[in-house]
Amino acid sequence: MENDILIDFRFAAKEKPRFGELFLITGEEHPKFPARNKAFAQLAPLGFEQLDDFFGILNSEESGDDVLVWLFPMINGEEVFHNGGPFDAIRLSYSALRNAPVNISLLQDCFNAIKALPDVEIDFEGATISDFSPVQQKADEIVTHWRENNVEPGSEQSLLIDEDGDDEDWEEDEDWEDSDEWEEDEGNDDKKGK
Repeated sequence: MENDILIDFRFAAKEKPRFGELFLITGEEHPKFPARNKAFAQLAPLGFEQLDDFFGILNSEESGDDVLVWLFPMINGEEVFHNGGPFDAIRLSYSALRNAPVNISLLQDCFNAIKALPDVEIDFEGATISDFSPVQQKADEIVTHWRENNVEPGSEQSLLIDEDGDDEDWEEDEDWEDSDEWEEDEGNDDKKGK
């Protein structure tokens, strides 16, 4: 099951934001990338910080993921690194497995604040959406799935789950046997050493 919720906000206006404008979400202006407008400054109360090339809202609690919500700049549908823009979209990423279910309200606050920017179109799971309800529904499905499997989202146990593969992948790895080949190699080394 996919545990990450990805919401893309496309900028329909002709003038797309650059890194200087996007950086305003931190509540500061970037000294090397001056902002041409202040639209993103209204997002500063959300609490985003610059984390390498991206932005995130850090978790102040002991439980759950270190970053509650990630924000990635995008060009042509792809997240970009070390890029001054202009960006045609930004992506919010939230792990419904690695975060306590109560934190979905923070994602909703981010959703509503970005939606309020001028000329923004919102894509979620291949469809254009206008409100948060499809996102909430997906988060609820993920939480239900993991609770049915005796894992509480945001718990220490949830942080140990490999999100790159399904549980089935782990079972396949555990059944993998290549020990005969290793034993043969060890046996050959012993013979060579004698």
